This record gives sequence, structure tokens and C-alpha cells, in this order.
Amino acid sequence: MANVLKKGHGDRGDVGGFLDISFVPDSTFKTELDALVAAGTKIDGKLVQIVTTGNYEVTSPAQSAIPDGKIVSWKKTASASASSYLLTVRLFHYVTQNSGHFTPVYVMNLEYDASSTMALGDTIVCYDGNSRDVTDGDTGGFGFVVSLDSTNKTADVIF
Repeated sequence: MANVLKKGHGDRGDVGGFLDISFVPDSTFKTELDALVAAGTKIDGKLVQIVTTGNYEVTSPAQSAIPDGKIVSWKKTASASASSYLLTVRLFHYVTQNSGHFTPVYVMNLEYDASSTMALGDTIVCYDGNSRDVTDGDTGGFGFVVSLDSTNKTADVIF
């Protein structure tokens, strides 16, 4: 039986439908990645955890923390202000603001109400009767807001 399992997936790596999303490291993780790159240490396969300090940001999880995904590819980036990394993360977990644990399937872009108190990491519910806008789900919502565009009043939500 062990041979069947090994030939079924062990020789090829991950198997199945995946949610691979581009993320950037938070400042702490960026410093860690700089050190790994300088030492010639492999970054692919490193486990990460979503953080709510900025849009589409991840960090290195603490010992015994539940990871949200793993890095499957990366590249160093540069801008006028600083250098960083663009990380392709194979997302397999997220935890809501209400401590619910879920397997992500997709990311959806939704409009949120201008008077809403939406924040990164929030769950969502319908804002009012127009059934178009969303707002912070507080204790009764679903999903995970991973990005907010305050100019266009849209939120990227992991479901």
C-alpha cells in the first residue's frame, strides 16, 4: 500500500486543485528572506501565515502556529523606495476574525460601503438592502479580507 501512495503523489509533489496567490512579505519576513537569500538557503517550500499589516502580506509563522500556505516560487523585486519579494503562495488555510478555520477556494473582489468599517482580516456580510455592498461581518460573517482598495471601495476576500 505504501508504494501505491508514494507513486500516487510522493514522486510528483503536491496533487490537486490549488489556490496560488501572489503575496509580499511583511517587514520582519522581508528581513528573514534577505538573510536566507544571502546564505543561499532555499525559499521555496517555506511555510507562511497571512498577516493584516498590509494588502496581501504574509510572514513566517511562529513555532506551533498553524501555517496558511507555502511558498512555491519567488522573485526579488525593486522599486524606487525599496526592494522586496513577490511570493507565489499555495494557500491551504485561513482563519477568520471569529477563529473559524477554513480551506480557501477562491478570491473574490467585492464592493464595500463607503461608511463601512472594513479592515484587513475581517469577515463580510451584506451592508444593506441593495445586496451589492459588503461590510465587516463582525461575529456573524464569512471569508477573510486580504486586500482593501480605499479609492475604489473594493475588497479582495478569500472564501
